[in-house]
Amino acid sequence: MLKVLVTGANGFVGSHIVEALLSAKYYVICPVRKTSDLRWIKGLPVRYEYGDLSDKNFLEKIVKDADIIVHCAAIVRAVVKSEYFKINVGITKNLCEVVLNINPGLKKFIFISSQAAMGPSSSVNFKKITYEENPISDYGLSKLMAEKEIKKMFYKKVVYTILRPAAVYGPRDKDIFVFFNLVYKHLRPVTTIKRLLQLVYVKDVANAVAACLENRKTNNNIYYLADSIAYTWSEIGKIISFSAGVKTIPIPIPDFVFRFIGIVSEVLSYVTKKPAVLNRQKVMEILQKYWIADTELSEKDLNISFTPLEVASKITYNWYFNNSFSKYFIRKIDLRGK
Repeated sequence: MLKVLVTGANGFVGSHIVEALLSAKYYVICPVRKTSDLRWIKGLPVRYEYGDLSDKNFLEKIVKDADIIVHCAAIVRAVVKSEYFKINVGITKNLCEVVLNINPGLKKFIFISSQAAMGPSSSVNFKKITYEENPISDYGLSKLMAEKEIKKMFYKKVVYTILRPAAVYGPRDKDIFVFFNLVYKHLRPVTTIKRLLQLVYVKDVANAVAACLENRKTNNNIYYLADSIAYTWSEIGKIISFSAGVKTIPIPIPDFVFRFIGIVSEVLSYVTKKPAVLNRQKVMEILQKYWIADTELSEKDLNISFTPLEVASKITYNWYFNNSFSKYFIRKIDLRGK
């Protein structure tokens, strides 16, 4: 049984990856802090290793007997710019160094990057994975820099696969819940300018990781993960509304409102010393016209199908209902129909 080390295993995406690997009969190792919230992986048959990924001695301990590493740990928001590069780039680089020194025979290194690393499309044409990257945020740039460290350090030494998910949604996510909650309240936020974007269901990301582990087609390649359909914000709201059986009223939000919220959130972030969910850079990403890319290679090499929003939004809605978010909802929806 292959041993798979999963960093960020207790997080939103990481916990789903752990479940997918266990279902595929892999032995899973989860490095976590003693203070980590383990509710999503509690009770699962995994091996915990307690320590900090910023500690090289700890990295040496957890890497030495791993057959495959799935590096999912990262920060998506920070109070200061340097944090993105310290965590997303620095820890990735240290992890690669340790692999080369301690476990050069590693079978594969899988890195969970982001669509933010490749940047938005310049037109309505779907962006190819081979096109030049153009990240527009510090987060996206840090992910791209981490990718480059992996490719440079592992060149002709260790096999790797890089996955770039689009905006991820699904059970356990807190950010997209805001959108579901507004829909429940019969509100459907829309931008005043038509914008297209793709989404990816979290379990599809997890299944993509599992599909990469022993798949030689994915060796030293980069893949974009997303539902192949591009939606406007209004269409996303309508689909979630239909899934929830709730009639909604479109609420146009001008761009200046997004920008104002971003500025205010950022100011409050500096005061509270807590990262803002919606800072100015995040707003800049939201206001791009096209976040769309070609998924053909992913579907072909990984042999997976991405879950339609109509299906996954129902599953996600019911998860919110059945868990700690249930106080916001009155009724559960039938997965077989309204």
